[in-house]
Formats: sequence, C-alpha cells, structure tokens
Amino acid sequence: MNNNIDVFVNRKERLLTDNMSLNVYLTKYEFKLFICLLELPGVNQANDDLINRIWNDDKKDNSNLIQLISKTRRHLKSLEHVFKIKSQRGEGYSLEINRNYTFVDHWFKSSEMKSEKEVNTFILDLNDRVSNKEIILLLLVSIMISIYVLNRTMFFPDFKTISDDFVKLSCSGDSVILSTTKLDCSTIKENFSKSKSYVLSTFDEKVVYTEK
Repeated sequence: MNNNIDVFVNRKERLLTDNMSLNVYLTKYEFKLFICLLELPGVNQANDDLINRIWNDDKKDNSNLIQLISKTRRHLKSLEHVFKIKSQRGEGYSLEINRNYTFVDHWFKSSEMKSEKEVNTFILDLNDRVSNKEIILLLLVSIMISIYVLNRTMFFPDFKTISDDFVKLSCSGDSVILSTTKLDCSTIKENFSKSKSYVLSTFDEKVVYTEK
C-alpha cells in the first residue's frame, strides 16, 4: 500500500478508506472508540470517560475497554502509518496522528504528498528558469546578429544608394570601386575581377569589401 495516500473517514458506513485498495470497516463500538479518540488527537483520555461515552453503562469496566482497544488496534493495523492508538498505563488512551498527516474535514491528509508537489513545483520553476535563460540567450544572439547586419548595412550600403561621401577608386579598369576613404590601390591586395561593382570600407582599421 502507498503510505502517501489520503484516508477518508466515512462516519455513515463506519469505514476508513483511501478509495482504492484500502477499506477498513469497524464495529459499532470500535468506531465509537475511534471517534472519541479522534475528536481530541494527541490528548490522553481517561478510561472512565471513554467507557461512559462508548457504552454509557455502569456494568462496563476497564476490562471491557481493554478488549475493545485490542480489537480496534487489530482492525486498524493497516493504518499504523497514519495514526496509532497509544496507551498511558492505568490512565487512558490517545490517538497519535503521524507527523506526516493532518486530519481535516473527515480526511487524513498526507503532508508528504504536498511536499512532493512542492518539489515538482520547484522542478517546474527551475525548468522555467532554464527556459527563460535560453530565451535571454536567444535574444542576445538576435541582438548581436541585428548589430552585425546593421554594421554591414552601414559599412556596405546598397550600391544604388551610395552618397557622394564615397570616393571612386581606379584600382581596376573595368570595375567600379567606391570607398569610404581615399585608398592607395597599391596597398589593396584584393582581386576585383569577380564583379564590376565594389564598395570598400574601413572596419576595425582594416580594409574590407563586399561585391555589389
């Protein structure tokens, strides 16, 4: 049985169930004892008080209560991971609920399940953070690409939109070569025979060019 499953107390049917594999039925007096202890969990209740509440009969004594306690414990053994009936010698009994459970609205709720949910939530949050980092990285890459393209647009404008600020060079008889600065053709070691039009620009103190 999964120890993390919530357990429902069905007062009408005198049944404790997890709505799956566990179904614990109690007799009339066993269930009365269980409810008496459940009303004050963790609080020791005197033998006489329990006897009066369960039977309301002067003929019942401690021996009857001890027998009832024994039978009830036996029937509830499969739920010892949720709660236990504890005894105080000669003083009374109490119902001790496991620290991983709380009793709310007829349910023994597993706090371990909540912890697992919290862990899952943390994992999801962590994944979300990773995703956010990836998004930020993609944005940075996009910005860098945009800057690169912008630089290329600045340094290598469309040949048809070149302004008068560009200098026409005579480095090749058949090619039209425009430059952002006046350059000595003898210092340029590029081959301008591939295309008829070129635009040159100084970038990081180096001569770079693109064919147009």
